[in-house]
Amino acid sequence: MDLAKLRELLEMELSSNELTSLDEEFYKEFDSLVKALKLRAESSKERGEEIEERLYLAEMNVAEKLIKEILRARLHKIVDMVFEGRPQNLVGEERRIFSLLLAFVNREHIPMEGFEMVEEETEEEIPESGKQIWEAYLILEDIPKVMDERLREYGPFKAGDLVTLPRTLGHVLVQREVARRVSISP
Repeated sequence: MDLAKLRELLEMELSSNELTSLDEEFYKEFDSLVKALKLRAESSKERGEEIEERLYLAEMNVAEKLIKEILRARLHKIVDMVFEGRPQNLVGEERRIFSLLLAFVNREHIPMEGFEMVEEETEEEIPESGKQIWEAYLILEDIPKVMDERLREYGPFKAGDLVTLPRTLGHVLVQREVARRVSISP
């Protein structure tokens, strides 16, 4: 895999309404390309070849931008496939993404194992600007409609829902042990 191949794939992905057929190892090959470019850049730096190092870093930057555009196009198509209910040409983790999105759309339970969730304890307060801070919470139990300090309603929620709520309301739900604050990281 090289930049020319990535450009070709991006062009194919953008010019078609269907997912382009990819090799099952596409994402692993991309990761290998980035690692190789990084190692070449580090090796060039150690040898004192600054221009060569910058060329490898620039090539790595272009590769990462190309893959992000390819992913953006593919993810849009995957979302469309979820609503059509017919997966095709999915590779690797794309199958898992499709399954998760399908479960979300069908309001089914979404298994959370395999997702890294980071919990943080923070002091809950409303900033002086008066604007609310929103955060993500995993609902642990069914909750009927709830109101925040400004009398706005939220919910109802079902156990397993992943929702965004004002920090002040989320803090109350965490204290009552019916929700858990989460940070979702790749």
